[in-house]
Amino acid sequence: MTTTRTRSTGPYLDRDTLIAAAAELADTNGWNELTMSKVAEMVNRHVSSLYSHVDDLDALRREVVLLAVTEIGDVVWEASIGRSGADALTAIAQAERNFARLHPGRMAALRAHLGVDDSEFRDQALRIAVPIRTVLASFGLNEQQVAIAHRVFSATVRGLVEPGTPLGTSDDDIALQATVTLFVTALESGSWPTVE
Repeated sequence: MTTTRTRSTGPYLDRDTLIAAAAELADTNGWNELTMSKVAEMVNRHVSSLYSHVDDLDALRREVVLLAVTEIGDVVWEASIGRSGADALTAIAQAERNFARLHPGRMAALRAHLGVDDSEFRDQALRIAVPIRTVLASFGLNEQQVAIAHRVFSATVRGLVEPGTPLGTSDDDIALQATVTLFVTALESGSWPTVE
């Protein structure tokens, strides 16, 4: 006689727990390894039970993206509170770097979602921009200069946390600090460019 193994019903699985588990799986195994069956195994459920919370894998992936962009927004806001100028930019850069170090799957999710027409994602991304642009404006930049500086700052920090950079090493800390110092020097020189 054969017996069929079934997944435990266990405590009630809510939507937030499911999304958090999917994000954790992405961080551990990689964004491209995120599948419904692997998430179901992680939460000890049959895969069919996940569809009561999300329509399909694409919907689950989008929820992980929204979780990640909200979390990194929280991190940036927290880093900027009570700080100004170079201190604030350094804290923001370190906070983003540390988030990327702890959550590589979430960061890959964010990169994969860039360029997608998603108003909810865009709103959360704009929330991340507010403290950064506020700090940049404190250097006396006008609105157009702030927009340029924000792009340069974000691209520079992103470059330091992309796969292949020496995350978690002392070289990483030195590179990050040197980059922010160079950036602040440019801001304080009073000659930040404006596009005509």
